[in-house]
Amino acid sequence: MLRTEQNELLTRTAPGTSMGAMFRRYWIPALLAEELAENDGAPVRVQLLSESLIAFRDTQGRYGLIDEFCAHRGVSLWFGRNEACGLRCPYHGWKYDMTGQCVELPSEPEATGFRATVRLRSYPLVERGGVLWTYMGPPEYQPGLPEYEFALVPPEHRFVSKRLQFCNWLQALEGGIDSSHVS
Repeated sequence: MLRTEQNELLTRTAPGTSMGAMFRRYWIPALLAEELAENDGAPVRVQLLSESLIAFRDTQGRYGLIDEFCAHRGVSLWFGRNEACGLRCPYHGWKYDMTGQCVELPSEPEATGFRATVRLRSYPLVERGGVLWTYMGPPEYQPGLPEYEFALVPPEHRFVSKRLQFCNWLQALEGGIDSSHVS
């Protein structure tokens, strides 16, 4: 049994936590590639390491993973329109590209330069083996892309799936390696 303080240290993964910092140094599976199958398709909500994010595929087929909420009024971009290489907020029309940069700000003249200062947190999102992976740590520590064998074989030689498990990462790991579950 762990003491409460030990449990908190080991299971909390939000920004600013020890385990959150550790997990952010690795590529993390975020979605199945089939969840963002079409360009300009509907955005998908993603919850990773206690962060609320939005994943989308832009007009050119590039993947984006950005903060879920618009910088202006905090509206969820899940309700936004995915159009012309960006995700447009339904409230006041602010539009963000796959890097989180605001690319259109209809209510502000371009001459003010304000648009260029508006940016949402974003993370790289890449497809490998039918899985979309993200790296959420410091860019200077970003490792090479995942080289797992299943990700390097042709699609007809692999099976990828996803499930939702209501527990923390340590409970999932412990349950997966518990020999009493083998039988």
